[in-house]
This record gives sequence, C-alpha cells and structure tokens, in this order.
Amino acid sequence: MKTIIMAAGVGTRISQRLGDTPKCCARIGDESLIQRTIRTLKKFGVHDISVIVGFKAARVRDDIEGLGVKTYENPFFDITNSIASLWFARQELQTDDDVIVMNGDLFFEEHLIPHVIKAPQERVVFADPKRTHEADYRLNYSEGILKGFGKELSVAKTTGEYVGIAKIRSPFLRTFREHLDFLIDQQRHGLWWEDVLFDLCARGEPIFVQEISDVFWAEIDYWEDYQRIQLFLRDESEHRRTRLTAVR
Repeated sequence: MKTIIMAAGVGTRISQRLGDTPKCCARIGDESLIQRTIRTLKKFGVHDISVIVGFKAARVRDDIEGLGVKTYENPFFDITNSIASLWFARQELQTDDDVIVMNGDLFFEEHLIPHVIKAPQERVVFADPKRTHEADYRLNYSEGILKGFGKELSVAKTTGEYVGIAKIRSPFLRTFREHLDFLIDQQRHGLWWEDVLFDLCARGEPIFVQEISDVFWAEIDYWEDYQRIQLFLRDESEHRRTRLTAVR
C-alpha cells in the first residue's frame, strides 16, 4: 500500500488568512496538517508515502523533513491544476501496490484510514452522506456506483459530498495511469486529479463510492473550515479530559 498526498496548490480561497503558509502546513494542535496525515498513515502501516509540492515547495519540504517520505514537484502549479501535479509523480502509479491518493488540505479522524485501506473495490472514492445541502463537490451514487458528480449538481440529486480521497487497487492502475496520460496529452491541465476517475466514469467505466458517516473530516478551503477543525479538536480534548476525570 502506498499513498500520494496532493499538496501543490495555492489555496486561493483561504490565502488571505494563511498568508504564505501552504494549507497543508496549517497548524493542527502541536503539529502541521501534513505532519498529522503522515503520522496517521504510518500508524496504520502505510509507510510508502509521496508528497507532491508546488506552492511554497521549500516550506512544505522543511515541514516534512525527516519523516521518510518522497517528494515530487509541479513547477507549473500556478498555471495548472492538480491533474498536472499527479502527472509529475506518475512513476508512483507504476506499481503492484494499491495506491491511495488524497488531498493535502484534508483533516480527518484517524479511524478513517482503516476504512480506506480495507475498501475492496478496484477504484473507489469516498463520500459523506450526511453532507448534502452544504456539500462543495457533490456526488450522486446508487448502490455504491457513481452516477453523477460536480459542484453544480443539484441538492436533490446529491447523495453525498466527496471527501477528497480515492483508492485505486493495482489491477486498475494501468487504466488510471493511461487515462491520466491521455488527458495531459489533450492539454487538459486545468482539471483536478479526481477528473481522471470522473472522466472514466463519464465514458462508462464504473467508479465505486464508499460512504463514511462516522468520521469527522474537513478540507481547508475556507477559514470557516479551519475554525470548524479547531472547534472539533477542542471538543475532543475536553471529552478526553472528562473521561480521564471520571476514571480517576
């Protein structure tokens, strides 16, 4: 099992608050978000980790120095989107291992990772069925099969919000890698990395969806997202202190 963390983007929607700090380097308690993600992955046995950098690449590399991860750089991060970033790390897709791809601005409770690792489907994205009205990137799926997707999808058709993680098992990696190359060859550098899967879906290739309904998560797109994470951590810390007091 290996993981590719997408951490090259500028994060324009929250940059006024974070300044020159990349979203993945935002502080989450005593560590940065990306440090927390790497630590969590390793806790559950995922040690082959690559991070794709771009915006403030040196800052991100400094943040993860000594953690035993590989880095790849998208030097054109300011004029391309994440599909190009993934292309720069495409050699990581030439493997017999299963691959998790996740966004670097994603905060999640640790027990999400076992859900992802155990997912049996060959190509699967993860969705939160509790978030339909406030969803950012919307998914429509039925019986675990993706039917529709997009920010413009209506609330009525939305069955869950995309969580920012996909898992691709080794038998499907060649198809995924070849379609990544195809879209890059078509100069479609403005797509998201997830659009490799979504475009395959539009062409009739089944893409599976697994729901996660018992996990707190948030992508740091807006300042309100960051505040929501901080509130969750405070509540979690208070709950932990209450439990310890009760035990004593």
